[in-house]
Amino acid sequence: MINYDKVIAFLEKESSEADTVSRFKQAYHTFCETGTWSPAYQVFVTGWQRLDGVMLLEPEDTFDNGYRVHLTTTTERSLRELLLAFPRRYTGLFHVNEKWIENRIHDVLEGDVIQTDTGSYYRGIKRGSSTSAEQRTISKRKDTVVSHIHKLASLRGKLEHSEFIVEGPLIVERAVTDGLPIKTILYTTGFVATPKGKALLTQAASENLSVYQVNDGMMGSITTTRPVPSIIASVHLSYPNFLSASGSLNFHCSPRCVLLIAENIGNPDNLGMTLRTADAAGVSAVLLSDSGASPFHKNCIRASRGAVGRLPLFFTRDICDAIDALRVSGWQVLGATASATNQLHEMEFTLPTAIVAGNENTGLSLDARDCCTELVRIPMASGQSSLNVGVAAGILLYELTRHYRI
Repeated sequence: MINYDKVIAFLEKESSEADTVSRFKQAYHTFCETGTWSPAYQVFVTGWQRLDGVMLLEPEDTFDNGYRVHLTTTTERSLRELLLAFPRRYTGLFHVNEKWIENRIHDVLEGDVIQTDTGSYYRGIKRGSSTSAEQRTISKRKDTVVSHIHKLASLRGKLEHSEFIVEGPLIVERAVTDGLPIKTILYTTGFVATPKGKALLTQAASENLSVYQVNDGMMGSITTTRPVPSIIASVHLSYPNFLSASGSLNFHCSPRCVLLIAENIGNPDNLGMTLRTADAAGVSAVLLSDSGASPFHKNCIRASRGAVGRLPLFFTRDICDAIDALRVSGWQVLGATASATNQLHEMEFTLPTAIVAGNENTGLSLDARDCCTELVRIPMASGQSSLNVGVAAGILLYELTRHYRI
């Protein structure tokens, strides 16, 4: 249940649009008196343990828009969660007054900037629901939809076409429910024959997503996963560089941000587990080195249990350059290594904080250790000298969460 008093307090503190906040306060007072919103606002909030973002949707009749949208958000994660919550099929008129939001809004929406009497706005719609949805059976393997999905099998194809694949009923259902920018859904005859399958496809069609039925043999030719999944979907890929061309941070944060940095995690299953843990611990984003497993590998996506696509992910070609940029910006950067002198439970934390986890076999590189502000180790009883990287990341992040109640 939304606490509107906290919403208003957050907007008054964080929003630069005083008129919008004033109108919403008046609408809330009317709601308290009558039980009806006027205008008919829809309110979305995000944040774990504390409010990090608010999105107000107000019906909009001009410029063929569904809603006038007011966004107030403090972190990359809160912005992405709010954009994912924006309903499919509808066009929004977003008053974007911060450059970092303008840069990220294209990750979930597609549209353009328009000029009105009241200023400049971004007019956009959720990716994948902007055109007339197709619902048909594909019988030929040379069909353009199948040919396109084939191109997404390689990492090069994913990056070139800015799409990745999610497979199986659980992950596809989460992608639909979480509002991910889904471009295409393919399903088998057996999937639509199940009650859950029929319900999911009905929901997808109602949200203007294109869905295509294929036979088992064709699905088996599209994916190398075995057993052959009964449903797959392509999702718009967002994977920005953490640093700008000038070397400055291409990452927006608040003073209470927490970042996980994963250096050269080689096993995609381990990486997926690490991303799932980071998502659950409420990190603002995850930064990955250019080496190691891809977060868009099918095993990583499966192991992440929906974190890939929902959690902001960034890459860097040089971990040390990224760490140096964080340090210059006042970040505490903690490198996790068994050889550290400092024990986790004795650490002095200062936000914003980045935690660096290394390769599952070799740990942090020597260069990365030298770049960190401090090194820390997890105390362990005799018998083991290391932990799975996903487990280690979870212990580190939850200790930080416990300390600061972020």
